[in-house]
Amino acid sequence: MLRIFEKDVQSLIGNRAKAMIVACSRVAGLRYFRIIQEKLRERGTAYKALYAFSDFVHPQTNAAISEHAVNQLDDGELIEERFKGEDYRLMIVANKFQTGFDQPLLAGMFLDKPVLDRNAVQTVSRLNRSHEGKNDVVVVDFTNNARAILGAFARYRKGTPFEAEEPDPAQCTALHARLLAAGVFSQSDASDFVALAASGTDAQLQLVVNALRIRFQTRLTSADERKNFVYLLARLVKSVHFLTCFFALPAAVREIATFAEYVGPQLIKQGSISELMQQIRRTEVAKAAVRYNGEVRSRGGEVKLRPGGGRKGVGPTLRKVSIQQMIADIAAEFTISDEEALFIRQVTEEKSVDATIRSTVHAHREDMGFLEGAYHIQVNGEILIAYRHLERYEALADARYTDTGAIFDIMAATVIERHLQAAA
Repeated sequence: MLRIFEKDVQSLIGNRAKAMIVACSRVAGLRYFRIIQEKLRERGTAYKALYAFSDFVHPQTNAAISEHAVNQLDDGELIEERFKGEDYRLMIVANKFQTGFDQPLLAGMFLDKPVLDRNAVQTVSRLNRSHEGKNDVVVVDFTNNARAILGAFARYRKGTPFEAEEPDPAQCTALHARLLAAGVFSQSDASDFVALAASGTDAQLQLVVNALRIRFQTRLTSADERKNFVYLLARLVKSVHFLTCFFALPAAVREIATFAEYVGPQLIKQGSISELMQQIRRTEVAKAAVRYNGEVRSRGGEVKLRPGGGRKGVGPTLRKVSIQQMIADIAAEFTISDEEALFIRQVTEEKSVDATIRSTVHAHREDMGFLEGAYHIQVNGEILIAYRHLERYEALADARYTDTGAIFDIMAATVIERHLQAAA
C-alpha cells in the first residue's frame, strides 16, 4: 500500500493527495495503523497516518481503545480537522468516514473490506469530491469483485454520462445543440457571460444572472420544463468535464459548459444567499422588537413551551436524535426513494460533524431563540448548497425539500440537535 501510495497517489493534486485505507473491522484497522506507523518510522517519511474509529473494547485484551488516545488528539480536536493538515496523508477507517466524509484532497483508496451495492457506491464515492487540479483517483481493491462494484455504480448512478462504454465526443455536441434549440439561452449569452466573469465584479455577474433567471422562468412556465432544462445544463457540464480528458472539444461547447456550470444552479431559487441573509435580518429585527415569551411553533403548528420560556441563558432540554430515526420520520411524512434517503443521510452526517457549525452551536447553546430561528435558516442554506455540490438539482426544485417544515428544515433541525448533544 505504501509503495503504491508513494508511486501513484502522493504526487496527485499538486503533490497534496491523501488516501484512505478501509479495513474490515476496528481491530483490523488498529493493526493496520500500528504496522503502518512502524513502516513510516522505518522509511523516515515526511507524511503521517491517522486511524478514525468509534471507541471500542478490544475483544482479546479487554482494553478500552480510544480514537483520541490512539491518535494523540488535543482536547476537543476532531480527527477530520487533524487530517486536513498537509503532513497527514493516510486515513485508516473501518466504518467511520466510510460514508459522509468530505475531504477534497482524497484521491486514493485501498479496500480490504467487502462492500456491496449501495455501500460500495457510498464507500468509493469518498473520492468524488472535486478540487482544483484533481483529475485522477486510484482505487486498489483487495477483496471485492470489480464487475460487481461497477454494476452497483451503474445501478445507483443511472443517467450519468459516466457509463462503461467508449467515450464519444458527439455526446457533448448533441447536448449543446439541444440546449440552444430550447430557445432559453443563446451562444452569445454564454460568450458575454464568460467575458464578464473574467473581468467583472460579483455584483455585475449577479445582475446578469437575475436577468437570465427571469427569462428562464418566463420562457419555461411548468415545473417539469424547468426541471428538465436544469437537468440538461447539469448533464452538459458533467459530460464536458469527463470528455475533455479524452478529446479537444469545440470552443463553443466549452463556453456553454462554463456558462451552465455557474448559472444552472442559480436558476432554481432566486438569490439563495442574499435571501438567506434577508431572512436572518428579519428574524433578528423581530427578536429585538418583540418580547420573547418562550413560545416555539413546531412544524405542524403545534405550540410547545420550552422550560425557562426559551430565554437566553436557559439551556435546552436535550433529546437523543439519530439520523436513522430522522430518515424514518421523513419517510413517514414524505414519499422518498432509497436513493433519496442515501443522500439525506450523507448530507446530514457531513453537517453533523462540521466543525464550524459545531463551534457556533456550542457558543450559542443557551440561546435557543437564535439556534431555532436565524441559525436554523443558515444551516438549511448550507444543506441546500451541499445538495448543489452533489448535483441533486431535482431536490432543489422539489417542494418536499424546500418548503417550510419540509425535508431540508427537518435535516437542519437534526443537525443542530446532534451538535447540541455533542456540546452537552
